[in-house]
Amino acid sequence: MIALYNFLTVHRPEPHTMASALAGALGAEPRDVDVADDDAGGADERNWDAPVLCTYRSAAGDLALSWDVSVSDVMRTPPTEAEAALRLAARLGTTVLYPAQERPPSAYWAAGPDGTVARARLLEADDETDGGAPWLVVDAVEETMAQLPGARVETLAEILHEERVETPVTDAFAAATDPHGDAPATGPVNRSREALLLWERLVRRIETGWAPGGRYPFDQYAEDLRTRDRLGELARAQGPQHLPLGRALEELDEVFRRGTDDDAGVLLGRLTGSGTAVADRGWWWHRRPAKPPWDS
Repeated sequence: MIALYNFLTVHRPEPHTMASALAGALGAEPRDVDVADDDAGGADERNWDAPVLCTYRSAAGDLALSWDVSVSDVMRTPPTEAEAALRLAARLGTTVLYPAQERPPSAYWAAGPDGTVARARLLEADDETDGGAPWLVVDAVEETMAQLPGARVETLAEILHEERVETPVTDAFAAATDPHGDAPATGPVNRSREALLLWERLVRRIETGWAPGGRYPFDQYAEDLRTRDRLGELARAQGPQHLPLGRALEELDEVFRRGTDDDAGVLLGRLTGSGTAVADRGWWWHRRPAKPPWDS
């Protein structure tokens, strides 16, 4: 096998409709797709040589079906899971969920039939239905999804902590100041590295336009600015030994400047409820993201 897909759908299409939609989404012929209900058995009746095998199971709650799809190497260039989900959603007129890369088991993406793609938090109840199907609830999404009216619209903070963000400046700082990784955990070098890591994660998100989800909670943004406050204090406290930290800050601060606009602290003063008080804080409090990633 060269591709495996895991989908969850809001609706429950007929097996022949599923086969046709999968064929179109994956670039296969309908005759090359075998679809079977795992709850019904009948393994002997399947075409195990089919290039595309789909086994589905019933679900309850906000979702109706769970799909496990495998594609053999006969299919030379199958689409990514995200691409296939969008195509399925459009062909079936249903919202399709698929797992995100982050570690939380609740982390999913949702693709709507209108082309909307948003992160989603999926929860499973402890108890199954009388028929044995899992009860699945889409607790929250980061964009409004018409077919998931019960889901709250909010930024999923637990996913942000797990997102993979490259931090080359912090990596270089750690290599220069603690090459053997044995600096005391509460010492100035390690404290500087930890704070620098948080600041760089914010800066890189700004640099990429808040990819991949396009959202970031204001409370977390404000906490990141407080981290920048601490970095300034750490740099001053370290005296002549702060040069590597100072150079790292200069590089990251420049990226931060490029992705923000100076508004004299008007936005942050309003959002923090401090009014003009931010004028007395570091210059990073006087700037606003060119495109704020939170709801106004």
